[in-house]
Amino acid sequence: MALPVQQARGIFTKAYLAAYKERIPVSSFLMSFFQILTFATKTVAIEVQRGTERISVDVLRGVDGNRNTFSKSTEKEFQPPFYNENFDATSLDRYDISPFGGNFNGDAATIGYLASDVADKTLTLKEKIDRAKENQCAQIFETGIVTLNSGDNIDFKRKADSKVDLAVDGGYWNVSATDIEAQLIKGAEFIRQKGKNGTPEFNLVMSGLAYSALKKSNYFQKNANYQQIQLIDIRMPQTTAFGAGYMGRITAGAYIFHVWTYDEVYEFANTGVITRYWPVDYAFMVPVQGTRFNLVHAGVPAILRDTRNAEFSQFIGQVKAEYYLNNYVDEKAKAHVFEIFSAPLAVPVTVDQIYTMKCFDPNAVVG
Repeated sequence: MALPVQQARGIFTKAYLAAYKERIPVSSFLMSFFQILTFATKTVAIEVQRGTERISVDVLRGVDGNRNTFSKSTEKEFQPPFYNENFDATSLDRYDISPFGGNFNGDAATIGYLASDVADKTLTLKEKIDRAKENQCAQIFETGIVTLNSGDNIDFKRKADSKVDLAVDGGYWNVSATDIEAQLIKGAEFIRQKGKNGTPEFNLVMSGLAYSALKKSNYFQKNANYQQIQLIDIRMPQTTAFGAGYMGRITAGAYIFHVWTYDEVYEFANTGVITRYWPVDYAFMVPVQGTRFNLVHAGVPAILRDTRNAEFSQFIGQVKAEYYLNNYVDEKAKAHVFEIFSAPLAVPVTVDQIYTMKCFDPNAVVG
């Protein structure tokens, strides 16, 4: 017995959403350092904090206490970049015999095939947005400036001494005699003293080539106290993230570093040029706990309906969502469009808990 078209369309919607959700999402390593937050507003208030470690000073009883002022944070309103990816479903093979086409025959298998096809295409679009998010996170760890296609830059004002060129700060890792331990200690102490994070354990992320230079150094071979550790033995979000290799654990002074290599790439829009998320000659460190890095999502525009209002039954409102799925029929283009929206922005709230190093010269010989 053939299904009525309206019922079939309802089944398609459920099957489409189920197929979309059942697929394993693309995990991204750099995003794993960030907490996902969503808001219903078009703009988001972003507060970047810089803490202190001032000690309390005693006072005589009965006199005024110490008046404190809190001026070490800045709050600004930002409108995160908006990503809108879509495709025309009428180009799919089964569309014309689907519940949306004119020749629907009520075949449940047809509904399932089309729903799976649409979900697969939607997932492909979601992955494009995920790569943009991963790139934002990379920019935070490299420079602290999110650069957008519109030409706008969102600068979170990382301190100059959180971004160092080791060529003038002890030497590159290409030189085996470089005192790498002192360099790692300096980075950890920056985060401890300027970032006000007392965690003695850090994630240290670099390219595979940078890790090769590190392994050939005198520090690694003699003083690093290198330990191979299985991922199941440590509990961090990064252990289940896609794209990075865990190399083990080393020590420098009183600090412990979990070493990761990260060499993922993306295809640059419109040009097809393969581009690295993370520069081959840089490394960064962040504490394993106590950070506040947020991946905030502003509201996205959606067509909302109010059946109680006969004159204006539809209006545009902002919807709170990490991703928003929608579809509509474009009468002018004669297209059935499926789309996915997201408005993310990577925000380093604890901005001084990142330390970035240009650590080696990829064109030099290690030795």
